[in-house]
Amino acid sequence: MSMLAELVEVVIGVDTHSETHTAAVVDARTGGVLARATVSADPDGYAELSALVEAHPGLRAWAMEGTGGYGAGLARHLADGGELVVELDRPKRPAGRPGKVRSGRRRTRRPRGQGHR
Repeated sequence: MSMLAELVEVVIGVDTHSETHTAAVVDARTGGVLARATVSADPDGYAELSALVEAHPGLRAWAMEGTGGYGAGLARHLADGGELVVELDRPKRPAGRPGKVRSGRRRTRRPRGQGHR
């Protein structure tokens, strides 16, 4: 399987959220960031991202999480424009971190020798 950087010249990484999308335009050969932008998660924002990317010619791919969720509208917009969109898996987050808040309650540790009360 080929690496994406071997297939394209520019990769646009997009972090999608409900209100905004943040993108970084990256040179696939060097990993250097060519441009960054945060835009609204709506058709005006999609047009802004498209215009930003047009300033960086070459074969490109969009790498995104959430093409079925918060990024669905952008993914559709890009696919309709003939852009290559690659779905990324969400990073795994460690489970059971000490002190993590769950269900509105903070987990605490009792000093040794103190049982349940």
